[in-house]
Amino acid sequence: MKLVLTAEQIKSLSEFAESEGQSEYVIQHGDIYDGDDVIYSGLIAYSGSEEHGVLQLD
Repeated sequence: MKLVLTAEQIKSLSEFAESEGQSEYVIQHGDIYDGDDVIYSGLIAYSGSEEHGVLQLD
């Protein structure tokens, strides 16, 4: 599968990585839930740490 990121998404990921203090992220398609409701479905970036956030790459 080929993932394509825009310059704006790369900038957002860079800012997110700097603020979260993580050196690497996984990028994949995923869903973000609020309870049982899907509030976002699309590209996400996350680290292996349970203490750090998930970035939705709109």
